Amino acid sequence: MKRKLILISILILAASLASEARLPDSWFFRRFNMGVEWGYTQCIVHAWDYNIVSEEGYRIYDEDAEFMLHPNASLLGQIGFLLNDYFVIALYGGYVGVGKGNRLLPVQLRLSWFPDPVDEDGGFFFLQGGPAFHIRLQEPRPAWMVSGGIGYRRRLNSDCNLDVCIGLKYLGDHPLLQNPEGPGYVPAHNIRKNDAGYCALDVTLGFNF
Repeated sequence: MKRKLILISILILAASLASEARLPDSWFFRRFNMGVEWGYTQCIVHAWDYNIVSEEGYRIYDEDAEFMLHPNASLLGQIGFLLNDYFVIALYGGYVGVGKGNRLLPVQLRLSWFPDPVDEDGGFFFLQGGPAFHIRLQEPRPAWMVSGGIGYRRRLNSDCNLDVCIGLKYLGDHPLLQNPEGPGYVPAHNIRKNDAGYCALDVTLGFNF
């Protein structure tokens, strides 16, 4: 109980100090913003191209595509920088699910273009991409995720914006392969190719401060 009280006291103190903290009042620091984004991801298509060597030494090929109507969620935080009145670049990170059992921690750069000035209500276009790291530790290589789409920004007040976005997302992955001849996964030295791709529709709701 005493540890919990100490931890709560530390968190309250940190929050109090953070609320009093101010960035230097300069052109550079005034252009930074932070935010959080929630999303719904509807996977549409799953494609794969596998080439492995069996335990007996012969090749096994598996290449195909299928519709995969599987829902997932995402939660991302971001820190952005206003390049000018019409372009914003931001670094995103957090949690994303794509397809069945595919849970990732993405690190993404997003470039947004606003036909009207950023501080006004209106639509915008965005492109983003970067690596996505698997939550399961046995997956050594990161996936790569790219997405693009359109959004609408609503100014809630002088310090907060509401962004609603819709877009298409593509995830290129190298998943672990179930061993077709026994339990477990195919050993890495027996894998010649394990490419997989997911195409999904994204709908997100974000707040920027």
